[in-house]
Amino acid sequence: MKKSILLLVLVLAAVFTTQAYPKLVATVNDETSEFVRHKHLVEHITSQGCAYCPWGDQVLELLAEMRDDIVRVSIHNNLNATDQFRTFKSSAIGDMLVYSSMPVAAFDRTPYNGEFMQVVSINPEYFQDKAQFFSDQLDTNIKTPVLADVVIDAAYDADTRKLTVKVTGDVKSNFQSTFGNNVGLTIYLTEDSLVAWQQNLGTHVEDYVHNNVFRETMTHYKGDALKWNDGKTRYENEYTFTLKNEWLPENMNVVAFVHRSTATRPVQPVINCQTLAIRDLLTPPVEPVRGDITGDGVVDIADVNAVINMMLGKEVPATAADVTGDENVDIADVNAIINIMLGKI
Repeated sequence: MKKSILLLVLVLAAVFTTQAYPKLVATVNDETSEFVRHKHLVEHITSQGCAYCPWGDQVLELLAEMRDDIVRVSIHNNLNATDQFRTFKSSAIGDMLVYSSMPVAAFDRTPYNGEFMQVVSINPEYFQDKAQFFSDQLDTNIKTPVLADVVIDAAYDADTRKLTVKVTGDVKSNFQSTFGNNVGLTIYLTEDSLVAWQQNLGTHVEDYVHNNVFRETMTHYKGDALKWNDGKTRYENEYTFTLKNEWLPENMNVVAFVHRSTATRPVQPVINCQTLAIRDLLTPPVEPVRGDITGDGVVDIADVNAVINMMLGKEVPATAADVTGDENVDIADVNAIINIMLGKI
């Protein structure tokens, strides 16, 4: 860990103990809106080799517990060692956001007191205060007009592992005059519950749980242009992507956000953001019906015949046929199925 980062952490700790939070200043034009800001985007620059990054994780976890409008993305890059979650795109995003230390985060890509990337680690006794500080900042500092909606419709094919995502949204009549054509849509894919090593205050932890890990973008990492209808009152962008075999779809999320897209940084405020859990797209497993040996969802004479055929060696015994649970397929299971049919059990 760079000495400058440790010094900054200590200085921040001193500030939190000796003075109140500074007055928050709006840095983006404040304007009323008819659309809801679904989520606040928190882009967290982190690394497995960063000794103080677990502190940043804990602060941001507290922030997420305080509010239900946070979507976190942990963007991994190398520090002191090769980070197994670092990718070409995660490095490119880090370069675009221009960070000089870790752990830091951008909040809706909006500067606060001139700082675009903000330090998110602090001594543990000030975790709660730091999280509250960021929560207050989101309420007071984020003033980007919410002139566009963000709606995610998605489908997942478990056989092909293909994910299809369509992002649509209506916009207000003054969207073009406010933002012009310099607007983009970015879609991140993230994954939770990844168990891997992590440096933690000088201790090498083998089973650290990494959440919100950036995996890939479905758009260009800087964002794609919005695809408009004829009247430019609504956009609709659609993408497909095949998930890698090592990724678990039940732990993955789609993060879509509309944002300014200019040649210079940091003027790239997020206009609106939404997220969707891929697990919500998965077909839930069907609970087996006791006594249903044929698998047609009902218990009837066909199931009795199936068990008899297994007893006679005409069919291979199946686990479902052991209705009584005594590890045998016999006349007791036939009787049990008949009783289920008669409503006795």
